[in-house]
Amino acid sequence: MLVAMPTVLRAQDNDGSTDPKRVNNATEQRRISDYGLHLTAGLDLLYDDNVYRVDDRVENPTDDLIVTPSLEATYGMPVGRHDILLRGKIGYDRFVSEGQRSKLRLDTEAKANVRFGATCLITPRAAYRQQRADYGDINSATENLQKFATIGADFTCERPGLFPVASYEHDTTRNADQFDYADQTSDLFMGGIGYAMPSLGTLTAYYERVNSKRDTLGIENRINSYGLRFQRAVTPITQIDADVRWLDVSSESAAVGGYDGLGWKVSLSTQAIPRLKLTATTERAIINDSLIASGFAIDTSYRIQGEFSISELTSAGLYAEWDRRKFRQDAALRPYSITADRNRRFGGLLKRKLSDRFDLSLDAQHYTRRTDTSISNYSGTQVTLGAALHF
Repeated sequence: MLVAMPTVLRAQDNDGSTDPKRVNNATEQRRISDYGLHLTAGLDLLYDDNVYRVDDRVENPTDDLIVTPSLEATYGMPVGRHDILLRGKIGYDRFVSEGQRSKLRLDTEAKANVRFGATCLITPRAAYRQQRADYGDINSATENLQKFATIGADFTCERPGLFPVASYEHDTTRNADQFDYADQTSDLFMGGIGYAMPSLGTLTAYYERVNSKRDTLGIENRINSYGLRFQRAVTPITQIDADVRWLDVSSESAAVGGYDGLGWKVSLSTQAIPRLKLTATTERAIINDSLIASGFAIDTSYRIQGEFSISELTSAGLYAEWDRRKFRQDAALRPYSITADRNRRFGGLLKRKLSDRFDLSLDAQHYTRRTDTSISNYSGTQVTLGAALHF
């Protein structure tokens, strides 16, 4: 599991040096933009030609139109040097034909930025989310409403030279009764030392520990990570963010076993070509929270994306994703015939801002899944038309 560590917004000149006045101005502008009450009303129309994720080579897939109205509210309030930030989004996925699949969708978050000293920052946070599980994950035509809860806090004193970082997070995942084998409780602890230099960037060495327990099965997985994280704006138009770690994973179940190897999350973005932003990302992580494996999954993914600004109001983009998962499990506890799968997505995105308050988006993608046993293979196409009105 790769966890982003808190960073302080930085501003750099063309020679890579940091101007404290620009940093302060940029930070203040960002803080001010978060203050007050902001509302966004949205409406998404999603057409999916394979809502039950069946193998379209041997079965006739079911298509449907999913209508999702939503309302999102954000509120920010300054308290001296500190901030309180609240966000909440409620929506309802309404399946026009397959009405039994319709579900309420919630996504909420609360956090505070507590500043002390010259550069130190503590960010306590809490979040709750619930959503309908995708059939491609549960491999069964049975409904499952997933509920995710998180509490935690991040700490940093980023400044030129050495500084400390630390983080704690407590996560729970709950599922419907027939999927309670996937219920999970995990605790994450992270501590490290960072070093920042304007001409170099920010380098952080850290240790992270994750204890993840499958509550119903009584299995606990443990992940020890020893990592280095590097962030730098190479030029005003190129940004690199690299997190490389050694993963030491073990399980209380001998059948699940362990894993020792590299994990990473590397992202490179550039706007070297005018109006065109290119981004490439690759990641390998341990996924404990899975509806498939009773142990854990080794997840390796790649994504490339290009976004072109046609005008100040219109942009278009293309993207491609590849993902491979290898599942470690105890068949005696939760029989499952798939030990690995591959997922691919190719798509395009078009955005149009009609006014300061109203914008439209169109997203079309083709998805494909292949497993090592040819069970639960599927492919399909999704097209989403979205509209958002900002108040």
